[in-house]
Amino acid sequence: MRKFSYITLPIALLAMVVYLCSCAVGGGGIVDPSDPLTPSPEIKEGTVDPSTRAITISKEDITVTSEHWSKKRVDRKYSTVDMRSPFFYLETWAQSFQTDVFHVTITNNSPREVLVVFKETTIEDEREYLYKPTQMDFFTYKFRTKKMMDLKTKRGLEEARYIVLSEVIGPKRAIAPGQTVSGFIPFTVPSTQAHKVWLTLTLEKEPDLATKSYERIQFRFDYVQDLVLRARQN
Repeated sequence: MRKFSYITLPIALLAMVVYLCSCAVGGGGIVDPSDPLTPSPEIKEGTVDPSTRAITISKEDITVTSEHWSKKRVDRKYSTVDMRSPFFYLETWAQSFQTDVFHVTITNNSPREVLVVFKETTIEDEREYLYKPTQMDFFTYKFRTKKMMDLKTKRGLEEARYIVLSEVIGPKRAIAPGQTVSGFIPFTVPSTQAHKVWLTLTLEKEPDLATKSYERIQFRFDYVQDLVLRARQN
């Protein structure tokens, strides 16, 4: 029995290390306890993955998954020894310089092309504040204003071109039939006094006939905000 214990203990420890490492890079199916935004218990549509708190909604042969990432999770993933996250901010900065991100995955299972309408994609809170996606040039402006435009920041801004959804899709904003795209949609941090926040993603589906207009489809993801966790994060 003693010999068996000596063999199994290192294996168990190795398994634990592998699991924790996978969680550190955003995998492992573990809920982030520091995340101030979580799916509302009264979501109007969709399903919630309890292991990640990602909300998935399917309609019109299109499936969209939204997962909010906390500041801690973003910084751990994208702020390294040689790179600064494009979404980075200090707690002392004004709200207008603070960034919240949602990781969104869109799968087009329809036979027609789908367009992402970023100008009509928003987050809104119960205090009636409306926020539109943050533009790429704002991140450059933010870091220049804060005198942080160093090599680490420049590398982070370059990385943004591969992880921000609008950059991944490109200027045509198109998702081909059968295609899946994913990336972050950044916004200004919502009001720290709002308990309810919702993300609305607007898409347009190509018409089946040239004489018809594009079909508009909206996906609404309902969240609740923990004001204590938000205050700790900001």
